[in-house]
Amino acid sequence: MAKPVKRRTGTADHLASLSELLHDSRTDSARLFEHGLALLVQALGVDRALLTRITGLGHEVFWWSVAPRANMDRIFEAPEKGFCPFVIAHPDRTLTIPDAAREPRWRKSPGHLELGIRAYAGVALKVGDQAVGTLCVQHHAPRPFTRAELALLRTMGHLIARTLESENLKRELQAALDALELSSAIVEDSALLSARSGLPNRRYLDIWLRSTLFMARRRREPMALALWSQPMLPGTKGRLATVMNHLRGEDLLVELSTDQYLLLLPHTSDSGAEVLLSRLRATVGNHPTGATLWLPDGKDMTMKSALRRVAKAFTDANREGSALLWNHG
Repeated sequence: MAKPVKRRTGTADHLASLSELLHDSRTDSARLFEHGLALLVQALGVDRALLTRITGLGHEVFWWSVAPRANMDRIFEAPEKGFCPFVIAHPDRTLTIPDAAREPRWRKSPGHLELGIRAYAGVALKVGDQAVGTLCVQHHAPRPFTRAELALLRTMGHLIARTLESENLKRELQAALDALELSSAIVEDSALLSARSGLPNRRYLDIWLRSTLFMARRRREPMALALWSQPMLPGTKGRLATVMNHLRGEDLLVELSTDQYLLLLPHTSDSGAEVLLSRLRATVGNHPTGATLWLPDGKDMTMKSALRRVAKAFTDANREGSALLWNHG
């Protein structure tokens, strides 16, 4: 998997190797993974060094380096049986196991009994404040780890984590740019505005959500939704235009259907939404309003559940004659 790295001895030489790796990997993250893991195998004299990541299906090995007489037998199939889940559970600590067979906590573990790992050292790879995977070394025989060796492992883990974070940011930026390009390409399309109210319509909402939900998930911030109905009487269109002009930069008011209006308030809690809605009533008047919160927890990626909740809250508000009724699901 990895090309051989020239053997070095001593802490100074290890630091020199890391410096070379960092320089070489600035434009190619794969070089850091490939040569960095090979460096750990040779410098620590272990069977293997590997990177795991957490996916929807559990732990997965996504990069590795193996000593000449070692292999990856059974490691690919069940990395969760190793010690990496313990590292993820305690991401701020380095897990060091000099001999799993002699330690009561580990001697009956599947990592030792099924995968044959006697010695292990691993660190969590954190992107932001979230552990997304591990960097670890494994060996079939007992092996103590010196402070210098663990420092090398931690330093390598830090470099790899920063590289993963950079790659994630690049992908997220590209996705945001793609959504922005799509929005910009059709922003002047008259089909995106309601001739009746002058507000953006549901088609515009669909486009807006592509980039807005992406950023909301990135920032882990809630979004408040409010839905009400009012007839298009003389002066209503002007009052709606006034509301649009006074919304915050990321807020959006759309005509969801005839006489129905949906207000979306990114990074806004229910209490913050209530303040904004009370100000809005001074312009558009008092109308029974339903409200809910969309949370970036991965359970409602397209906001369909939130839209159903706000519609139900709107129905209940009209039935009860309530000025504002929340449905938190």
